[in-house]
Amino acid sequence: MNLRFGLLGPVELHRNGRPVPLGTPKQRALLTALLLEPNRVVSIDRLVTAVWDAEPPRFAVANVRTYVNRLRGTIGDGDRLTARQPGYVLAVRDGELDVTEFADALRQGRRSLSAGRPDAALRQLSTALTRWRGAPAEDVPRSAALGPRLDALTEQRCLALEAMAEARLMLGEHADAVAELRETVAAHPTRERLWGALMLALYRTGDAAAAIAAYGQARAFLAEELGVDPGPELAGLHRGILNRDPALRADPQAPAPAAVTAVIPAPGRLVGRERELKEVVAAIGAGPPRPVAVHGPAGVGKSALARHAVRTAAPGFPGGVHHVDLRVLPRPGPYETLARLLGRLGLADDEIAADLDDALHQLRTATAARHALVLLDNVTGEEQVRPLLAGCPDCRFVVTSRRMLAALDDVEHLPLAPLADDAAYDLLTRLCGRDRVDRAQAGRVARLCDNLPLALEIAGKRLAARREWTPEAFADMLAGEEHRLDLLTCGDLSVRAAIDLDYQALRRSGGTAGDGALALFHRLGERGLADCGPAAAAGLLGSDRRTASAALGRLADLRLMEPLAPGHYRMNGLTRLYAREIAPTT
Repeated sequence: MNLRFGLLGPVELHRNGRPVPLGTPKQRALLTALLLEPNRVVSIDRLVTAVWDAEPPRFAVANVRTYVNRLRGTIGDGDRLTARQPGYVLAVRDGELDVTEFADALRQGRRSLSAGRPDAALRQLSTALTRWRGAPAEDVPRSAALGPRLDALTEQRCLALEAMAEARLMLGEHADAVAELRETVAAHPTRERLWGALMLALYRTGDAAAAIAAYGQARAFLAEELGVDPGPELAGLHRGILNRDPALRADPQAPAPAAVTAVIPAPGRLVGRERELKEVVAAIGAGPPRPVAVHGPAGVGKSALARHAVRTAAPGFPGGVHHVDLRVLPRPGPYETLARLLGRLGLADDEIAADLDDALHQLRTATAARHALVLLDNVTGEEQVRPLLAGCPDCRFVVTSRRMLAALDDVEHLPLAPLADDAAYDLLTRLCGRDRVDRAQAGRVARLCDNLPLALEIAGKRLAARREWTPEAFADMLAGEEHRLDLLTCGDLSVRAAIDLDYQALRRSGGTAGDGALALFHRLGERGLADCGPAAAAGLLGSDRRTASAALGRLADLRLMEPLAPGHYRMNGLTRLYAREIAPTT
């Protein structure tokens, strides 16, 4: 017997190619609850809450058993829906459920995009999106139990649309992207990444005025629907368009971008970092000028801490506070970083020397006796900043990076770790309200977010925006590993995107250790492993322990794993999920 189940639109069942009537809304709700967890036991209690949104009737359990028996007859294969303590399990095979096919194609598309193959990504993402026929389970009443899980599917569709827009931009299909994105942002007007993709596509087709108008529309929608302003990424893109920043051109070989006047971006909330903030501010103002380098894993809040610190210390620097985010530079080498900084100091593009040494002389001249403070954000390697740190004695530098920049001389290194439990609770309650979440619920959400400020900020903002979600229901959603990274995305904030920066650095690293680290990261992802030591790594790689140790060291350098003890490394939970998602299929 050939069966085909569908949730991505009205709930449907086809048997041997023919549609099968599914009965009452409660019967469809029961099938939806079972299909959202295929091949897993769904307890009777959860089925009751899925079928009855309000207080269930007195004989709800007996009614669920009646619905199950009817559903068995509807399916026509009694072995598919079986009782198993404490509830029921619906067996679904490969190729029978549109949700699974969509998720598989979306995962392949993301892998291709991360691997720099936008043509393959576009095909795979298009295949994923063809599975959708409408809103998920749109003919089923939205109960408190089903609603958040169906919303998670909608979130995945939005992520697929964003990824497809990114693939089109990478391929240079800007005109096609404009037509597609106008329709998409009309359907999802609060998705900042979609607005950003539309603005960039319009700008690259030569219609800067339309790109600026699109930003105004995005700002109006966000204010009306969410009561917020556009995030820093969308606002930064708007500034770049206004200044016709060459970095926005489609040609990746375009010259380094012209400098754009900027201030230190507003750092937002800083919770649970009082001690670290005092340390950074004290290090900035202490003794003879020494660079201060803050390092830690993706999403731990390095940039926010550094921005708060330099703003706090700003009154002591009459030469001003200047910010260069290396992440937005197309080729963030030492000269490009220096050129951007000289632009911040007022030099026009055509006034900046073409030679690194001459440009360093210009920097020394521009800052002589001015006592300036410079934040170099998102540094990936010592070579990017060494000439600046060594060649400008009248500047005080603060540097943020994923890994410890150990090869730099005479630097104050300050590591940053995930938040303590009390601070994680304070951050969540500040974002979504102390009356909405108790400590137990907050602790569960925080653990699923690895106590990382970025993940917690996203979780808090999503709870604040979705008042119909209880913290308990949101924690249940996060507990499903297949959706956790999707849920930890809000506007231009994304845990997946933050980890992807480290993965891209791993792919570019090369050499024996780099190649081994990339292979090991994939092997760990394939197996869903978080803990590893040299012996286990050697087994996974089929190599000697020395090669395996070098691979583990490279992953630790890139903060994709953390050393816990000699010979013991661990990925945090979110990185493990990313590794599983990005691992090549065999």
